[in-house]
Amino acid sequence: MIDTPTLLIPIDVSTSEDPPQTLVDLLEPLHIVVLGYYPVPNQTAPKHLQAAHEDEAKAAMEPVVRRFVEQGADVESVLVFTRDHITSIDRVANEHDCDAVLIPGSAEVTKLRNILVSLNDEESVFRILSVVGVLLKETDPSVTLHHPESIKNESAMSELMLRGATDWLSEQGLKRNRITWRNPTAETQPPDLVTLADEHEFIIMGEEKPSLAERVLGELPERIHDRTGRAVLVVRREH
Repeated sequence: MIDTPTLLIPIDVSTSEDPPQTLVDLLEPLHIVVLGYYPVPNQTAPKHLQAAHEDEAKAAMEPVVRRFVEQGADVESVLVFTRDHITSIDRVANEHDCDAVLIPGSAEVTKLRNILVSLNDEESVFRILSVVGVLLKETDPSVTLHHPESIKNESAMSELMLRGATDWLSEQGLKRNRITWRNPTAETQPPDLVTLADEHEFIIMGEEKPSLAERVLGELPERIHDRTGRAVLVVRREH
């Protein structure tokens, strides 16, 4: 269980990236680490690019940091010039003991009504639910719980997990009428998480296992982002 989760928010400071106010409101209870990264072309020395663009990069990152500060969040910031932003995200997440990483969304979201929570990583279920409990304690969105094995196997274990997660969240103060899940059968659930994500404004899930890129961002979170434009919060395994 995580009392005050730390969230890493990577932003490309060579472009204009600014999270919507709805997301700032939702994430405010977390400890925020804003990672501004400036991509460095292979033929350019990072130090040379930093000397030329550091002030510009800081200016691009400052409004994002200020918005969270004005909302009352505990915020720190890191600026890097890097040829490999995936490795930089992983390194900074480890250095700051981050519990989760945000993949910022591109879709315009004016109101958060429904949040999808995937219990895709059974080793981190309580870490995922801890983040959900902190985020939703003072906010209004409803929650849809999802377990991928429920579609593949219609398993009783999936139903037990979904019921147990509902009980745990209600014990943390969430009203049961805000928490939903569908009976674990292929007939009652969409074929995959990407399809279900279309019906929600924000997605929370556990990290995937294999490669560095999949662990940091993940193929499935990227597919969700690419298809829906929604922001995805990936809860990291305990390191």
